[in-house]
Amino acid sequence: MVDLYRQLKGKHPFGGIFQFMQPVALITDPVMVRNVTVRDFRHFYDRGGFTNAAHDPLSGSLLNGEGKRWSTIRQATVPVFATSKLKAIHPVMAQLVDRFRVALNEQLLTRGGEKVELKHWVARLTMSIAGGVLLGIDGNCLNDIRDEGLYGQMGRKTFLVPKLWELFLMTSFRPVAKKIGLRLHSPDLCELFRQMTNDIIGYRKAHPELRRNDLVDRLLKLTEKTDSDEGLSESEIVANVYIFFTASYEATSTIVTFCLYELAQQPDVQERARNCALETRAKYGELTYDSLSDMPYIDQCLNETLRKYPSGINMIRVVTEDYAVPDSEVVLPKGLHVIIPVYAIHHDAEYYPDPERFDPERFSPEACAARKPYTFLAFGEGPKICIAHRLGRMQLRLIVASLLCSYRFECCPETPLGRSTAHSVIMINDGFLVKVRRIE
Repeated sequence: MVDLYRQLKGKHPFGGIFQFMQPVALITDPVMVRNVTVRDFRHFYDRGGFTNAAHDPLSGSLLNGEGKRWSTIRQATVPVFATSKLKAIHPVMAQLVDRFRVALNEQLLTRGGEKVELKHWVARLTMSIAGGVLLGIDGNCLNDIRDEGLYGQMGRKTFLVPKLWELFLMTSFRPVAKKIGLRLHSPDLCELFRQMTNDIIGYRKAHPELRRNDLVDRLLKLTEKTDSDEGLSESEIVANVYIFFTASYEATSTIVTFCLYELAQQPDVQERARNCALETRAKYGELTYDSLSDMPYIDQCLNETLRKYPSGINMIRVVTEDYAVPDSEVVLPKGLHVIIPVYAIHHDAEYYPDPERFDPERFSPEACAARKPYTFLAFGEGPKICIAHRLGRMQLRLIVASLLCSYRFECCPETPLGRSTAHSVIMINDGFLVKVRRIE
């Protein structure tokens, strides 16, 4: 996709390509990105993801919701991520970070010295946070060394990577793909989340005094609505619990790991980020909710990580009404898929010179002001911006700042990092072995 973007850029705000037999418009201009995501959003309302609820119930989530269904679920879940709610859950997150440090310190002292498989440890932490703040559960992720709890169960389930012929059918012949039962999630994974969600729902219904007004409670309220456009089935609740939970823990752990990987390679940048965190902690007494918005260099490091390793490689939209492209005679017909190549834009040397170099100065106030808008798309843009982006930023700031205050990260011969784009997101292939030195 990067090569196609570079070939087409400058010739037109978008270029026509084919995905198998399906014509697609590939956006190459930031102004067109703005039009699709914000200004003319009503023409690009849906995401066009493959769903097959009959055989793959986890596919029927907010991520793939369309029209009224998307609006209903989003409006119901927005309060979960309001400022008041984030302030309320910050102490829970901070407590889990403290528990993480205790477990990691024990690892450093008794289980193998300084070399730590950081991706797995950070994933345990972010899974604990996702379970605690979104679902109200303790998945026993931090102390479960034998991997018998939720972390181990998730690791043993399979996230399916479609074969080429399956992608062909999912893209060009969706009715056939649905009829023959193609799916993106394994039956084991579907069953794990069905059972976990039903257990949570059953407990909430049996103990109404324990309602938390969290994600599960907000979704449960939709099951009480009889309107078919607004009510949710329990299988749809399962799908949305899955997407919120996995997006929260997997995306956050991957970004934290990439950030620490880059900081381990540049000790001077790491030291500057650490000093920023330590100064902020000293100013506020601890890493409070308000303090997390007062760490500019930590934010620069995180933004540069999100630029270089965006969670989503592409954003896909579907033309929902015929769209006349401004300042041209071209009309994009209803039903056409549109791709915004996030990874390619983030690695465009016009906007980010020497794009493979990790440089937090790209996100200084002066650099951001000088750069074209709509060229940083880490969380999306417009009405379909990631609903949990504020929660995501809060987690990233708290985890990275806390770890830098307590540890120094260094590369070792086993550190080289592999990344996979087999999914629609960037993932870490083979873990991340790093030296971790305790400094307090």
